[in-house]
Amino acid sequence: MARPAMTNAWTLYLVIVGALVALPSALSAGASCDLTEVRSGVVAQVIDGETLTLEDGDEVKLLGLLAPTAPAWWKRTDAWPPAEAARAELARLLEGEPVELKFDARQKDRRDRWLAQVFVKEDGEPIWVQSHLISNGFARAHSFSDNRACQRQLQQLEAAAREGAKGLWRRRAYRVVDATRPETLKPRVQTFQIVEGDVVDVGRTSGWTFLNFSNDWKQDFTIAIAAKYAKAFAESDVALDGLEGKRIRVRGWIERWNGPAIKVDHPEQIEVLGEPASPASGQEKTPAREAPGL
Repeated sequence: MARPAMTNAWTLYLVIVGALVALPSALSAGASCDLTEVRSGVVAQVIDGETLTLEDGDEVKLLGLLAPTAPAWWKRTDAWPPAEAARAELARLLEGEPVELKFDARQKDRRDRWLAQVFVKEDGEPIWVQSHLISNGFARAHSFSDNRACQRQLQQLEAAAREGAKGLWRRRAYRVVDATRPETLKPRVQTFQIVEGDVVDVGRTSGWTFLNFSNDWKQDFTIAIAAKYAKAFAESDVALDGLEGKRIRVRGWIERWNGPAIKVDHPEQIEVLGEPASPASGQEKTPAREAPGL
């Protein structure tokens, strides 16, 4: 049963954090930091940088972030240092401590783990755990189409950590990748990446919208959005039709589709940064592509 005094502290803390890091533009409904329901528990063990077990045996997966995991080439017997750093920090903060869990739209995953934003007190002060981990470079911001609350706020905290070269941001493996260099993305298929570049063209087929970053769509990096997700974008702070000529940042899992691609299914995967760093004037329109079977 949740303790009212602690719950009030978390609510106040979320309001303060939201006010400090709110975007200047209007946020979509899913991008707000509105969370529902609260349950409490005591942390028995931290499993990794984003997973923990409560004393009652329930497992909890932290929403809103992606902790580091060892890359495929890491063959040593010791833990991948960024992954161990995230686990150790989460353990320091939470093991043996009472926590509050707050939930977004989907409360459990297929493995019956609670999906929650987690809050703890340290020296009497409430700490939003996801904010703490991302702000200090222990994890990257990450969201799902049915669990998007607080993502814009966490992305801004991530940007500050990246600018300050904190934690994992000191490592080459986690650097933001230039969208105009697909050769650096091809070896990263099936890995989570953050990619940034200037949108040269917005192309469409009957089933897809494509954000292209050069005229050679057979080789270049592409963002692909299926038509069934168009409504979510239309109701958000990311209007697909207005992205041509804009500089954007996208996060997701790299796939092969002609060149490297990220499939996007919700607006919080894309951040609109402004005008291009290098104007793309005089470039030809990208021809419409055929959508192969996926």
